[in-house]
Amino acid sequence: MKILQGGAPKCGNLWLYQIIQQILQRNGQSVSSFIQRQAIYELAKTWDLNYPSQASIDVLDVTDLQYSYRISSIFRMPVESVENYVAQTDHVWTHSPVCKRSDELFSLFDKKVYIVRDPRDRAISASKYYTSGYMLKYYPQEETDSGRYLEKHFEELMLEWVWHVYDHLRLSREYNIHIAFYEGFLLDFQQELGRLLRYLEIDLNEEQRQELQKDMSFATMKTQNPKHLKKGQSGYWMDQLTEAQVEQAGIIASPLIRFLGYPDSIGQPMQYSPEQPHRDFEELKQEIIASQQPLYQS
Repeated sequence: MKILQGGAPKCGNLWLYQIIQQILQRNGQSVSSFIQRQAIYELAKTWDLNYPSQASIDVLDVTDLQYSYRISSIFRMPVESVENYVAQTDHVWTHSPVCKRSDELFSLFDKKVYIVRDPRDRAISASKYYTSGYMLKYYPQEETDSGRYLEKHFEELMLEWVWHVYDHLRLSREYNIHIAFYEGFLLDFQQELGRLLRYLEIDLNEEQRQELQKDMSFATMKTQNPKHLKKGQSGYWMDQLTEAQVEQAGIIASPLIRFLGYPDSIGQPMQYSPEQPHRDFEELKQEIIASQQPLYQS
């Protein structure tokens, strides 16, 4: 089984990757790796990466012009034949948005899993990551304070999330993409795991599921990946964003926030809708564009 997992950066992608790996392992499935067959792999294992297993993960970047494989933010090489690349791996991670090559890419995988996270929490997490010691080492920038970074880039981070998520939701039925929720794994791990197992058509017994939850708890994962994983919470945007940022988030993303069942104002309980209603996505797009009009008015 070939699995492609996607998600905007800082939406729980590492957590999802480890969960899928654990599912396959507990189901007795061996997992092939492209990157682990490359000459660079042995050297990469000695690098100061963001978390211990980072060199061993098959990460694929996809644009209209090129496929490329990479190791973290340090090493990148073009993929000459995506068919040959996929033939050598069973589980691929991508952060790439939908583009002209997505149709070809999706067709090469049996299962596609896309993880979603509340965009306001995600913006805070991304700001902390982009100003972390690890990122500043390889991508130095003048702004090193996460709060000031968030203030400067909040609109950009929200817009990136909106269209990254919208396009994958829009294509989810056509390409049978499973939508997983970061908040689901936080708030009701077994329910979210059950949804994922049904999609993957894999059956684990109760003992295996409970062991997997214990091994994949955020507390356990954080001890293994302290530089990459920080909060492991949901809804903390209600305490950390300014009133102006909350208002701006509504302008940029409120139609999609409501569609996904996330709270649209401070004080509401953390919630989400794992089963989105079928609807006209062109209509949803127009709602998003209309909501964003104040951004472009002088």
